Amino acid sequence: MKTYILKRLLLMVPTLAGMTLLTYGIVRLAPGDPIEAMIRNQAGNIDPKAMRESADRIRERLGLNDVNYWGDDVETLLADLGSADERVRSGAAAELRRVTGVDLAGNPEAWANWWAVNKYAFTQKHLIDSVERVLNVFHGYGRWVVHMFEGDFGESIVFRMPKNSPLVGYAAGLRDFIRNRLGLDVWAGIDELKTNGSKNPLWIILDRIPVTFTLNIIAEILIFLVAIPAGLAAARYQGRWLDRGSSYVLLALWSVPAVLAGSLLLGFLAKGGLGAWWFPVGGLHHPDSDKYSWGLYLADLLWHAALPVACLVYGGFAYLARLGRASLLENLRADYVRTARAKGLSERRVVYHHALRNSLLPMITTMVLTLPGLLGGSVIVETVFSIQGMGILFVGAAQAYDLAVIMAETLLYGVLTLLFLLVGDILYAWADPRVRYE
Repeated sequence: MKTYILKRLLLMVPTLAGMTLLTYGIVRLAPGDPIEAMIRNQAGNIDPKAMRESADRIRERLGLNDVNYWGDDVETLLADLGSADERVRSGAAAELRRVTGVDLAGNPEAWANWWAVNKYAFTQKHLIDSVERVLNVFHGYGRWVVHMFEGDFGESIVFRMPKNSPLVGYAAGLRDFIRNRLGLDVWAGIDELKTNGSKNPLWIILDRIPVTFTLNIIAEILIFLVAIPAGLAAARYQGRWLDRGSSYVLLALWSVPAVLAGSLLLGFLAKGGLGAWWFPVGGLHHPDSDKYSWGLYLADLLWHAALPVACLVYGGFAYLARLGRASLLENLRADYVRTARAKGLSERRVVYHHALRNSLLPMITTMVLTLPGLLGGSVIVETVFSIQGMGILFVGAAQAYDLAVIMAETLLYGVLTLLFLLVGDILYAWADPRVRYE
């Protein structure tokens, strides 16, 4: 088992490298210029030259500037326009006209102004061919890997962790505890975070994780507590009213879209709706919840999370219950179960001692694949209930081509998925004595 675990951990390295490289390549090769779109959204009508200069600075800072490996060197031709040699100047002007398709004669200032405005778009369109684009993907990915090992996860072009984030308060409290008890001065950058927040994707993700994790862990616990017993009971009493009734109810719930369920819950149960005003419209906390005691804070959280959790759990009931039912029925028809019954064992012992353990294997698979997704969030639920979680963060980053956030989230999901798959294999060996990894 130890050898198997070590091999799996070592295989994680090339697997993560392939996942992150593929993601990086898709984002970098996608059409459009997210940097300029972001500047237009923030600054509105901006001078083209100023926008290009600002975009170039952002690309340089974020490591998104491409390398032109063997294209025509326009920068050199522009420099040659200032040469004292007339033949060099005229040759540079003629070459610039041929390369760019623009005729500004031999005026160095006019050419410099044109290049300042059109540098990025012209280079991308004319001077970097398809092979160079692929090479730039590997070049940029290599820089990202180096920066990551140096502890630099980049900088988001869209998102920012707010300075009043609870995460900053917790980190500052822990920093003060370590300083007072151990005399160690750690995390000197906490004061900067409390003043300005951060555009570091690591801090942005850490700020969103507690929100998404809280909702999803409550939802998953409820799903497993309800669905597994319901599925096992339906299998044990196959064909009876419990089996038929649970099948109809769970299938009906599973067929309701989450966006419809969320809208109905808001309309009939939330404040401002048509029915009972029992629950808040959105968010996870009251604006003054930071002043509450722990008990009142927890009660406020559960009150706000009731509708989003209900929207998350109803669909999972049907899938997991039917999976448990089918798995248990398959094992109840196995030879070893018939042998146990022939020995005179009680039906309860046959079901719960012999068949149940093997029936858990498909559910273990479902569990280990579901747990990494807990941090992925639900875009629909978070949108309907105005919750700033990981789902909205990932979709927003994808829409804005926010490479730093996309890569950080891809790396996080990849590590968690591979680790939980390894945990699943270990649980297989525990649940089924026939499974061996030697």
